[in-house]
Amino acid sequence: MQNRVVLSLAYIIIGILFILFPMYILPVCPSESVNLPTATMQGQVEHMHTGVGKIMKCFWTGRAEVGVGCLIIAIGILMLFCQKIFLRMGLSMAIACISLFALAIPTVLIGVCDNQMMRCNMGAKPALVLLSLLLFIVALVNTYYLNKAARRSIF
Repeated sequence: MQNRVVLSLAYIIIGILFILFPMYILPVCPSESVNLPTATMQGQVEHMHTGVGKIMKCFWTGRAEVGVGCLIIAIGILMLFCQKIFLRMGLSMAIACISLFALAIPTVLIGVCDNQMMRCNMGAKPALVLLSLLLFIVALVNTYYLNKAARRSIF
């Protein structure tokens, strides 16, 4: 019981950090909104459309990590209510796989800005990588612990 509550709360907190880091704590580059004028045949500006300028890769990395954070929170809540040890072990293995996916988002899959001096390269990327590694280690340790507990309860 104690393992279930502590680890599910740890997963929920790490999931919240996955949401907060790219949005507020160490934010990635924002999406820029620009006004695009619509010209008529005579060259006058008829009305303004709000369009989207160039959106940096790190913006999409931040959005993907927010989705990963929501998934981690959902699995943490599921783990809180699961009584069976094998279900919790499966959820911990799923969290370990999700953490590898979260690690791949800023490094391999989407990436961040190419400029090394941008705030996403200096802050958000290292934070997301460290948070993913922390989540992976916690999930592996929990899976190992639950495996040992399951063997003790079976034999």
